[in-house]
Amino acid sequence: MIIKTYVVNNVTEAYPIIFQDLGKEAFILNTKAIKTGGFFGLFRKKQIEVVAAADHYAEKPTHVEKAVEVEKPANDPQKEVLKELSEVKGLISAIVKDEKKTIPTAVEKWVLRLRKQEVDEEVIQYIVKKVKMQQIQNLFEEEIEQSFLAIIKQLFEEGKAKDTNSSPVLITLVGPTGVGKTTTIAKLAAARVFQQRQKVGLLTTDTYRIAAVEQLKTYAGILNIPLEVVSNPADLPKSMEALKGCNLIFMDSAGRNYLEDEYIEEINQYLRYDAPQENYLVLSMTTRWRDMRNIVEQMKSVPIDKLILTKWDETSCYGVALNMVYHYPYPLSYLSLGQGVPQDIMQTDPLFMAKKILGVDEHETGSSTPIKTII
Repeated sequence: MIIKTYVVNNVTEAYPIIFQDLGKEAFILNTKAIKTGGFFGLFRKKQIEVVAAADHYAEKPTHVEKAVEVEKPANDPQKEVLKELSEVKGLISAIVKDEKKTIPTAVEKWVLRLRKQEVDEEVIQYIVKKVKMQQIQNLFEEEIEQSFLAIIKQLFEEGKAKDTNSSPVLITLVGPTGVGKTTTIAKLAAARVFQQRQKVGLLTTDTYRIAAVEQLKTYAGILNIPLEVVSNPADLPKSMEALKGCNLIFMDSAGRNYLEDEYIEEINQYLRYDAPQENYLVLSMTTRWRDMRNIVEQMKSVPIDKLILTKWDETSCYGVALNMVYHYPYPLSYLSLGQGVPQDIMQTDPLFMAKKILGVDEHETGSSTPIKTII
């Protein structure tokens, strides 16, 4: 049994590192908040210590990003936990191998629901394993439903963007064409102007579509905020100088074919401006999971900080949202639920999203949290 400790910025960030290091069968023993670095106790950074274990080593990774890895022997409490977990894993393995054993009907129903929602099979197996560890043979159907709901909600909690003390000067939205970047920028900008009374500026690099520039000009006129059109990366410093009186600047990027390497390089050139900034990857909920995964893999060289999922209202299949937070370390910040500006946007609401995936609250249309408190 191998036990390793990882120090990361959030739990979601640890998953791919743990799986690459210890294998897909690795499991988390414990997490706790810690403070690292600093100078004489000052300016210390809040991070998460994640303790993970596996029965054996996976192939050693060639590099580890965004994490500090510490290997240490198990102490007595950890040994006891590992013993109990090994017994549970052995019991589960025996149940799976025994062909005479069947999964209760209530569990089959929820597994079928997840598959219809296009939840990735690996994610489904993870959820089922967690439910099985709760001795499902002693649970009522309603309790099994609540178990599925709690596990999915927890996955969204771990993948949710956390509040930070960072104050970016420039926020850029990137993503393929047609996902709603321009409308999303208008929503975020309007919320900052009307609710937080901030001075906001707009930039657009989308000179490929005249309609996109005109659309952003219309929003800028309604909000009474300045707009700069940038034709190439070399002009960005000049446009930023023109907006230097703004507290925050939103930059809209051109939506292009994500399979073109030239597009990825073009995006990166705009993101090299020397200023505190955050970059949001915008993806549509109407995109099939296979295509969404291809987009993200192709854009791995782009420095993405957070994720926005749009067109939540245009689909009845929500599994891709769960797949994203499970497989990728991009914190989910916002959901876009319609074309209304600025009202049709909300921060990540784990319970709302879990209910939608399981279909336990079909009539709920959005977060119960007032818009002014979530942007």
